[in-house]
Amino acid sequence: MENNNSSTTMRELGFDWPMFTGQNPTDFFTPAPSSSTVAQQPPPPPAMNTFTSMRSVNNNNNLGFDSQHYLNSFQETPFVDRNLDIDFSRLSISRNNPLLDSYMNNVYPTNRRVMPAPVNRTNNNGCHDANNKRYKFPGSLKDVRGKVYSVAKNQEGCQFLQMKCEEGNSEDIEMIFNEIKDHMRELMVDASMNYLAQKMFKVCSEEQMTQIVVSLISDDGNLTNICLNSHGTRAMQKLIELVRMAEQRSLIVSALRRITVTLTKNTNGHHVIQQCLKSFQVDEVQPILNVVSDNCLDIATDKSGCCVLQQCVLHATGASKERLMTEIIENSLHLAEHPYGNYVVQHLLGMQIPEVTGNILRKLDGNIVPLASNKYGSNVIEKILKDVPDDQSTPIIREILNSSQFLDVIQNPYGNYVVQSALQAAKGPIKEIMINRIQKDYPYLHSHPHGKRVLALARNSKPRGSTHA
Repeated sequence: MENNNSSTTMRELGFDWPMFTGQNPTDFFTPAPSSSTVAQQPPPPPAMNTFTSMRSVNNNNNLGFDSQHYLNSFQETPFVDRNLDIDFSRLSISRNNPLLDSYMNNVYPTNRRVMPAPVNRTNNNGCHDANNKRYKFPGSLKDVRGKVYSVAKNQEGCQFLQMKCEEGNSEDIEMIFNEIKDHMRELMVDASMNYLAQKMFKVCSEEQMTQIVVSLISDDGNLTNICLNSHGTRAMQKLIELVRMAEQRSLIVSALRRITVTLTKNTNGHHVIQQCLKSFQVDEVQPILNVVSDNCLDIATDKSGCCVLQQCVLHATGASKERLMTEIIENSLHLAEHPYGNYVVQHLLGMQIPEVTGNILRKLDGNIVPLASNKYGSNVIEKILKDVPDDQSTPIIREILNSSQFLDVIQNPYGNYVVQSALQAAKGPIKEIMINRIQKDYPYLHSHPHGKRVLALARNSKPRGSTHA
């Protein structure tokens, strides 16, 4: 009775035992057999599991288990309310597959199944379709006549046009050029089309190149935008590299001269100026060099401009070079303390021109100690000590050694490197004086984070056999 009540209670709760097991729930609550009947009963069947394989279920009919009822209780309900489109073109399955047809007829009734129409990836004229993901182009440009610029806007179309340019057919090049020449600015600043512009620069005729140059320099604003653009600067550099006629170079320089300062102070634009210095003759870039000289201090104190100024000094000759170096020397004290200007001063020192080095030292005279303790000026002083001859480095060492701030320089996070360079550059009596002076301040240096480095170098630099202070 208690078992039946339990079964009734579970049925009232909505639990359907036959649906779950295929058996009567009372079979699970049969009374325990008595000891006298245990020997007469067959051994119990193995426990069934919901995940038992179909083969095991079919072989257990002799155990009194209703396998058909079990399977009927768990058969899949057809998804007749779903309307799914299956694109067989994406699968390696033949439409005339018996197994597939049988599955589709059982799960997806014929009256509910909708097969998609085949997709046409190309249109009639061979141009791109806005609804297509891939584009196919014909082998001839005649089919896209009048639409070359539209074709170039697509990445694959742009590659197609580049391929046509590489083939070298003069008629194809003429056709492409005529349809894109009025859109050259848009091509040069685009991530994909700038490669088509560069390809056109390589294959176009001298007359076509002149037309391109005239078109680009006609508007200073557009030319500036091209040079400052991350893609446009590469295309412009390629154009500068490939122009061959003096007239074309003169046109480019005359236009760039008006925007030189803007370009030299830009991370992308300064490459255009440097490409001119590399590709053109000195007399051809003279207008640009004059602008750089007129704005030397402004350009030298810029992160990109200091690189351009160094290249200008390197490529310039004669009066142009003299003017540039004079401007730098006149401002060497200010530049030596600047985060970017100090590289320009070091560049002049590295050229090892005695007259130039002497003029710089005269400008820095009396300011060696403050520069030695400066984050950027210390680099300039170290450059002097390492590169200049002894007769020019000795006065620098003497100025540091005789300063009342000598101990402060040693303990400075930047000055200690200057003193170490001075120790290595010093020779003769001045080196002995310097070592003794450092060892005299032993109590202040031996435990100092910067001073102990100088002290260790002084001990190692002292000749053997000398007595320690």
